[in-house]
Formats: sequence, structure tokens, C-alpha cells
Amino acid sequence: MAAVAALSAAHIAGAADLSHKDSKYMEKTAQGLISEVAMGEMAQKNAADERVKQFGKRMVDDHGKDLENLKQLASQKKVTLPTAPDHGQKKELDKLGKLSGKDFDKEYVKYEVKDHKDDVKEQGEEMQKTADPDLKKFATAAHDTVSKHKEMIDDLDRKLSGK
Repeated sequence: MAAVAALSAAHIAGAADLSHKDSKYMEKTAQGLISEVAMGEMAQKNAADERVKQFGKRMVDDHGKDLENLKQLASQKKVTLPTAPDHGQKKELDKLGKLSGKDFDKEYVKYEVKDHKDDVKEQGEEMQKTADPDLKKFATAAHDTVSKHKEMIDDLDRKLSGK
């Protein structure tokens, strides 16, 4: 009985022991998700093209769910997540906030093309490198989500630019 209790205590303690890199990944991912939700909300209000509005809605829905899942995981792992985007994301939000119509569409799509390319790479790296099974599961699901988004935004970019 004591051995079972010791194993359980070790498992619980181990759940909170993430590498520094894994903790930083969670923090950076939270900021990205917060930013995606805010930009998606902005797209629904400020975009001219209905397809851009729909993409924005998808960002709010999908990244909002991912953020909730990440918050639960962070709570389990004793990681404190940021509650706001990082400086670069805030700068882009400010820039987008001053635009509307086709100007908004162009800038938002351009940003999302680059951002989702980066996201696919980052989620893929975490999926491969983390030793934590819960974080690996999250990163794998997030990689699938951002890969789908990348296909969607690349397609939307081609359609809007006539390529």
C-alpha cells in the first residue's frame, strides 16, 4: 500500500515538473491563441470579404477551444499563463484595428499566412521534442488544427490575390 501511495505521489509531482522549454512553449502558445481570438473577432467586424469574416470566426472558435484546453493543462502542470498577447502581436492588433474593408482583408490575410506557417513549425517541433505525454497530446492536436488553418488561409490568400 505504501508503494502505491509513493508511486501516486511521484506521478502527481512529475505532472508538474515540466522542462523550462515546455513551460515557455505553453506561455508563448497562450499568447498566440489570445491574439488569434482577438484578431478573429476583429475580422468578423472589420473585413469586407465574407470569406475573411468566416475565417475570422473559425479562428475564434478553434483557437478559443485550444486556449481553454491549454488553460486546463497549465493548471494541471502548475504553469501560469499570460493573459495578453506579446508585444509583436499587440502591435499587429493595433495596426489591424486602424483598418477596415479591403485594407483590413489584405493585412489580416498577409499576417495569418505567415503566422500559420510559423505555428505549424512550432507545434510540430513541440510535438516531437516534449517528453511530457499530456503536452505532446496537446501539441499534436494543435498541430493538426493549425495545419488545417494554414491550408485554409493559403487558399484564401490565392483567391483574394487572384493567384
